[in-house]
Amino acid sequence: MYKYPFKLEKLINEISKLPSVGPRMAERMALYILKKSPDFPESLSGALLDIKDVVFCGDCFNVSDSEKCSICLDGHRDRSIICIVESPEDIITVERTTKFRGYYHVLHGLVNPLGNILPEDLKISELSERINKDEEELKEVILAINHTVEGDATCLYINETIKETGRGIKVSRLAKGLPTGSDIKYADEITLGQAIVERKEM
Repeated sequence: MYKYPFKLEKLINEISKLPSVGPRMAERMALYILKKSPDFPESLSGALLDIKDVVFCGDCFNVSDSEKCSICLDGHRDRSIICIVESPEDIITVERTTKFRGYYHVLHGLVNPLGNILPEDLKISELSERINKDEEELKEVILAINHTVEGDATCLYINETIKETGRGIKVSRLAKGLPTGSDIKYADEITLGQAIVERKEM
């Protein structure tokens, strides 16, 4: 049976390891790269090598090119409020609304016992440490988490965790203007912005 040349097969195999990319999609992407100008594979490989220099912020766990991300280094933002999100992608989405000027905390996932993802697998203990050592400026935590089963479980756990600090910090969640089960990262700026403004205390 005919097969692609070894180096092309190798590229297809590596691309297929990406999330949501099946063998057929990987094949199309590899052939697209092959058809592009000779400079494209070189620039692509350069970008892939450079990604090794991207790290996670030591404070909020957003992606960064230094120990602290540009948001955490911005002294003009509102220190009284932190927005908790599932992934760095969600920060980009929230920022586009221009309705939030506080700081962030990235969980890197949601609680999902069926998928063997427990609270200790997320950046929740780091959130507790951050709250406990934070000055009295922190007044509110917004949970910008998807309205799904996993999202609800995560929010309940975080709410209880914050209550245990005894700081009296307000915990709120995005208003349900977003369809149940929808992903925040795909929400339009107007809808998400309104959900932030109309957030509800838990």
